[in-house]
Amino acid sequence: MVDRRDGDEVDLLDSSLRTGSGALLSTTLFVLTGIVYAFVTDPAATGRYFFAAIAIALLLRPVRGVSQALQKVGSERGERVPAYFGLTLLFAVGYLLLMVVATLVGADFVTRTTAFDRALLLPAALLAVSTTVSVVTDSLFGAVGYPSYQAWLNAAQAALRLGLLLVLNPFITTAGDVMLVVAGTRGVTLLPVLVWLGERPQLPGRHEIERTWGFARWSVPDQILDRFAFNMPTLVLGVVASPAAVGVYEAADRFADLGATISWRLSSPLLTRVSGDAAAGDETFAYLDAATTGGTGVTFVLLGYLLGAHEAVAQLAFPSVQGVFSTTVLVVGGVNVFRGFWTLLSHALEGAGRPEFSFRTKLYGLICSTPVTAVFGGQYGAVAGAVGYALLNIVVFGLVAYYARGTFGRVPWDRPLTLRLTAGLGVAWAVTSGSTAGLAAVGAPATVVAVGGAAACLAGFVGFLAAVSPRTRHAAWRAYRLGRIRVGGASRAGE
Repeated sequence: MVDRRDGDEVDLLDSSLRTGSGALLSTTLFVLTGIVYAFVTDPAATGRYFFAAIAIALLLRPVRGVSQALQKVGSERGERVPAYFGLTLLFAVGYLLLMVVATLVGADFVTRTTAFDRALLLPAALLAVSTTVSVVTDSLFGAVGYPSYQAWLNAAQAALRLGLLLVLNPFITTAGDVMLVVAGTRGVTLLPVLVWLGERPQLPGRHEIERTWGFARWSVPDQILDRFAFNMPTLVLGVVASPAAVGVYEAADRFADLGATISWRLSSPLLTRVSGDAAAGDETFAYLDAATTGGTGVTFVLLGYLLGAHEAVAQLAFPSVQGVFSTTVLVVGGVNVFRGFWTLLSHALEGAGRPEFSFRTKLYGLICSTPVTAVFGGQYGAVAGAVGYALLNIVVFGLVAYYARGTFGRVPWDRPLTLRLTAGLGVAWAVTSGSTAGLAAVGAPATVVAVGGAAACLAGFVGFLAAVSPRTRHAAWRAYRLGRIRVGGASRAGE
C-alpha cells in the first residue's frame, strides 16, 4: 500500500523525470506494437483492430471524464479519495452496462457502415472492460499523489503485450485475436496493482457528488472531444476509406506521435501539481513556463529523426506504400510539436479549474478539420487524415494559448528554451541524415539503418542540449541521482 500525498506536495521535476522515463519506454513499446500488429496479421486486420479499439476508447470517454475528476479533486487537501474512487466505479459499471445494450441493438448498422466486423463483438466487450479498468487505475494513481506510476504501469503492460504478440504470432490472424491479447495483458497487470494500492472504494456523499459534478460536467464532454480529436482521422477514414488506409495512417500516427504521447504523460503530474497549488491558494505557478516548453522536447527529437530517416522507417513498416507512409508520418510528426505544447497547457488549465476551455478548443478544432478528412479521405487516404490532423492541432494550439493568457496572465512559454530545442532539432536532423546515408551506402539492412539513425539522433540532440543548457544539465544530473537511489533501494531490498 502506498502512502497518500496531496498534489501540492508533489515535486514536479522528480515526478516528471520518473514519468518521462516510464513514458519513453511505454511509448516506444506502444509504437512497436503498432508495427507488430501489421507484422503478425496484415494491413486490413490491423486497420480493423485500430478502428474498433479507437471507437471503444471514444465511447468510454465519459468514464475518463469522471475518473479525471477523481484525479483532480482527489489530489486536493482534505478530500476523501475512497469516496471519489467508489463514485467513479459506480459510474463506470453503469455506463458499461448501457454500452452493452446499445451495442447489441445497433450491431447490424455498425457492421454494415464501418470497418467493424460482427465477429469482433465478444473480444470488443472484453477490451472495453479492460480499458475501463486501465482508465480508473491511472486516475487513482494521480489522486493519491503518484502520477508518475501511470507511465511505468503502461510500460509493463506494453512489454508483456509485445512479448505475447511475438510468441503467439502463428496463432494470431485476426483483429479479434489482438483484442484478446490486449485485454488479457491488462487484466493480469492491473488487478494486482489495484489491490496493492490499498484504496478501498466507499459510497460517496453529497459533497463528493457535487465536487465531481462540478468538474465532470465539462470534463466528460471534453474527454469525448479529446479522444475524437486525437483519433479523428482514423475514425473518419474507417467510414470513407478502406481498412488498409486506416492501418497505414494509424501505424504512421503511432510512430510519429511518440513525442506528443510523452508530453501527454507529462501533463498528468503537471495537472496534479497545478491542482494542488491552486487548491492551497498558491497561484504563482512559477514552474509553468519551463514545464510546458520542456515537456515538448521529445517532439523536437522525433521530428529531427523523421526528417532524416523516414524512408528507412517506411521501408520497414509498409514497403508496398512507402511514399504514402512517409508523407503521413512527416506531417503528423511536424505538427506534434504544437500538439505537445497545447496538451501540457490544456491540462494546466484543467488543474486550475477551467476544463471548459479545453472542451471549447477541441470543438472548434474539429469543426475546422473534420470536413477536410471526410471530403478527401476517400481519394487520398492516410495523407488526407494527416492533413486534417495538422489543421486540427494548429487551431487548438492557437485557442489554448489565448485562454491561457486570460487564466495565467501570460502564455507559459519559455523562449530561450524554445530556441535551444529548435537548434537541437537542426542538429538531430543533420546527424540522423548523415548516419542513415552512411549506413545505407555500406549496404546495411533497413532495420540497422533505422536503429542506427535513432541512436545518432538521440546522441546529437541530447549532447547539444547538455552543452548549451544549464537546466538540461541539472535535469540530467537529477535523473542520474534518482536512478542511483532506485537502484540502491532495489539492491538493499534484495539483501
